[in-house]
Amino acid sequence: MRTNILKTFFVLFTFCIVNMQTVFAIPASVEKNARETGVVSTSDIRDSEAEIIKRFSLKKKLQRSPENQIKSFYKNYVKYSEKNDAEKLKSLYSDSFVNNDGFNKSTIFEMMAQSADAYKDVVYNNNVEKIFTDGNYAVVDVHEFAMGTTTNKNEKINDYGLITSDMYYTDYLRKENNKWKIISTTIKSEKLLLKYGETKAMAVDITAPQMVPSGCEYDVKVSVDSPDGVLVIGSIVNDEIVYPHSQKKDVYRSVKSDVLERVVRANTNGRNEYVSATIGLTRASIEPPNVLFKMTGMALIMTRVNTAFDKSNGIKKEVLVDKK
Repeated sequence: MRTNILKTFFVLFTFCIVNMQTVFAIPASVEKNARETGVVSTSDIRDSEAEIIKRFSLKKKLQRSPENQIKSFYKNYVKYSEKNDAEKLKSLYSDSFVNNDGFNKSTIFEMMAQSADAYKDVVYNNNVEKIFTDGNYAVVDVHEFAMGTTTNKNEKINDYGLITSDMYYTDYLRKENNKWKIISTTIKSEKLLLKYGETKAMAVDITAPQMVPSGCEYDVKVSVDSPDGVLVIGSIVNDEIVYPHSQKKDVYRSVKSDVLERVVRANTNGRNEYVSATIGLTRASIEPPNVLFKMTGMALIMTRVNTAFDKSNGIKKEVLVDKK
């Protein structure tokens, strides 16, 4: 009788372990002994249970590691972003949040609301490249790529726009009430491209330094791969990153040899900048006795230039002015 009870216990014990979906089995030596004798000693069972508990606890510990928590955090970030779930996104930010442009949590979500209205079907791909943790703090390097379409058509082109965004940034996280929250973001590089009409099929790029000293002149170059038979015009401006945003106006110039270039001067207010270029494609059509020109494509490309504000440099300039 005892032998049959022990056999039954062994089968039930094995069945329960399998259905708990642990990847750990009873040691082969214990199983072999049970099959041959129909008996499992108490010490064997105790040792087997201890091993299972030890390994299961290690698995749970790995699942709870800060690195895995943070990876789950960014999966949720993408999910909430694609659903435009502002309330759940807000729960990922600390109330004390401020980024390297000086924008707080309230301003960031005002800007997000405007983007949600202007663009639809946005998909995100966030690649967490590096995680450093120290207790309740973490530093996370992220590469984010996003793509979507405009909610409304461009009236001149009669087409919906295609937008792509490519950004590298570092998030600083802190645990608040045992939950990770973003307390600050430093955007290292950022490039945004919005295309309408014929420009969707052509390459457009903008190059500018990622960081310049305050008040320094720097070169901006825009390259396009335009189709044959079009007149290409464009403009380049640089603006301080402020909210609400007000873009400068610039005179459009003919783009020769598919390159538009301009030297601009960085602001002296200690603010980061966006450098943007607008490209227009125009085709001529002959309707006797007139020659008509129609805009067939438009592109807006923008990149970030972070400024290094040097107060000592400003003081030296003031001294030089005073000496004169």
